[in-house]
Amino acid sequence: MLDILSGVTVVDLTSNVAGPFCTLILRDLGATVWKVEPPDTGDVVRRWPPFTDDGVSTTFAALNRGKQSVCVDLKTDAGRAAFLAMIGTADVLVDSVRPGSLEKLGLTAEALAARNPDLVRARISAFGASGTRAGAPGFDAVIQAYTGLMDLTGYPDQPPARVGTGLVDFGTGMWAALGVLAALLDRQRGRQGADVSTTLFGTAVGFLMHHLASVELAGVVPARIGTAQHNTAPYEAIAASDGLVMVGVTGPALWQAFCTAIDDPALAEDPRYADNGRRVAARGELHERIETVTRAMTTEELAGRLTRTGVPCSPIRDVAELAADPELAATGLWQESAHGKAAVIPLMIDGTTANGSAPAPMLGEHTEHVLASVEGAVR
Repeated sequence: MLDILSGVTVVDLTSNVAGPFCTLILRDLGATVWKVEPPDTGDVVRRWPPFTDDGVSTTFAALNRGKQSVCVDLKTDAGRAAFLAMIGTADVLVDSVRPGSLEKLGLTAEALAARNPDLVRARISAFGASGTRAGAPGFDAVIQAYTGLMDLTGYPDQPPARVGTGLVDFGTGMWAALGVLAALLDRQRGRQGADVSTTLFGTAVGFLMHHLASVELAGVVPARIGTAQHNTAPYEAIAASDGLVMVGVTGPALWQAFCTAIDDPALAEDPRYADNGRRVAARGELHERIETVTRAMTTEELAGRLTRTGVPCSPIRDVAELAADPELAATGLWQESAHGKAAVIPLMIDGTTANGSAPAPMLGEHTEHVLASVEGAVR
């Protein structure tokens, strides 16, 4: 197992997806994570279906495995005292509460620093604490809609679609974890604590930086184009006789390899498609031209041909096919856990992957143990 952060304790005051994913990354790198939850209710994700046979939300199980659940009521004096006691012995606090919420409870930056001046604090929110939308609420899909990411997803003759996973949430969690790691490194160099912040809005903007450049520098507003990519072609799903194969052609060598794979030398020599700019400009007719050939092949045959010539490709599969793929276990990404198999962070250091065997905690499972270990935590 990875133990880079062994000895680091994280107080996790997050819920939903972005924050828990941040602290999961830290946990998989070896940190001890104390997940602070309100008594009786816990993290809202505990109630998200589907559920395992023993009643655990599969989403909660995926995002919170290996953490320790500590129930404290921050609306009470005793709860706040317990929380501050935990802060006093921790290295990191990650919170995803709405900006200003902790301050209303007296848990100000000054109060936290007074208890632990070396604390690294990471704050995750929708829009942050400054700007025209400071403090405004928002979730992954709302941010996808607000930033135009949703408008780019789907086919031009259909309404906009949400990306099929919490892309903005997971990206924000990764940014927050990266900020925490940088702050911990800086602390080793003598800095006293740090205040790290990131937003769902900022993450989506980062994902769209090349599209923003298209608008700003070229006056070109990107539009929905289905499976295709705006700046290269063919980079899209190609029809075979029994399904679709996603292909990625990004330069002259791959274009020649693609034409060789589908055994169409005339296509390679056609001046209308001689370079990427022309292929992008003629994307629609090029797509139809390619499929006059590929529709005579099965997906297995087409993918096999493309793979042999070095063209990146894959039949379009569903998640069940991924779960059954031996590549998951072979790469250490899919491990046995208390709730069945679990995916770990896709990071290997010196040939070692994270350990995904520990289960997600029951609500309040570690409250007594954790609070007994910190001074002043009287409930």
